[in-house]
Amino acid sequence: MPISAIAASLSYADADARLGGALSAVFEGAGASPGYDEVLFFDGDLTLDGDFLDAVNELRGGDTEGNVELIVVTGDLKVNGPIALYEDRPGLYVGGHTEAETLEGGEAEIYIHDGAFTHLVYGWYNHGSLRTGIVDTPWVIDYDHAMDVYAPGGRWVNNYDDDDDDADFAVGDGIVEAFVPEVVDAEDRCLNVDEFLDRLRAGLPVLRPGVRGPDGGRVGE
Repeated sequence: MPISAIAASLSYADADARLGGALSAVFEGAGASPGYDEVLFFDGDLTLDGDFLDAVNELRGGDTEGNVELIVVTGDLKVNGPIALYEDRPGLYVGGHTEAETLEGGEAEIYIHDGAFTHLVYGWYNHGSLRTGIVDTPWVIDYDHAMDVYAPGGRWVNNYDDDDDDADFAVGDGIVEAFVPEVVDAEDRCLNVDEFLDRLRAGLPVLRPGVRGPDGGRVGE
């Protein structure tokens, strides 16, 4: 497994001090239970193969989910696979550039700076938060999540309700008419994100032929 950063287990206070208060500036006071105890602190750039959390768990002998509450990478993070953090712990902070297949957040708090994600950025459910700098990704999917994601080249999907004021596609006719049926939940009239991601990974189309975006142009052009 390729690793370049030096890992250490630190208290939250020590990790925050080493970053000049950068952690408390974005994490402290956020969420219902903002306190973090043990921080897995990677000082430098980090490259991992496969699923991000599985790779980190391997480094920790399989016990990351049990006692590490926050993962910090001070430099660049490159993951040859997905970053998917759906439980409330661990959270993630990256000080440099982040690259992965996906960035997926659920109950965890995630804060990264600039990044690039091959397939999508996805925020699920109304706990946790997902905040980024400028990221390059084709899709941003929001399911009632606290998201502050700036993806100027991506399409935004509201996968929770039909409020489409700030979204390119929203639950209901907007999704049903735009996307191929293989990725649509026919009952809830929203995207099935697992199927959506499977098709993206397989290089298959997710949009119906000729679908036009809100700007009048064909999506993907």
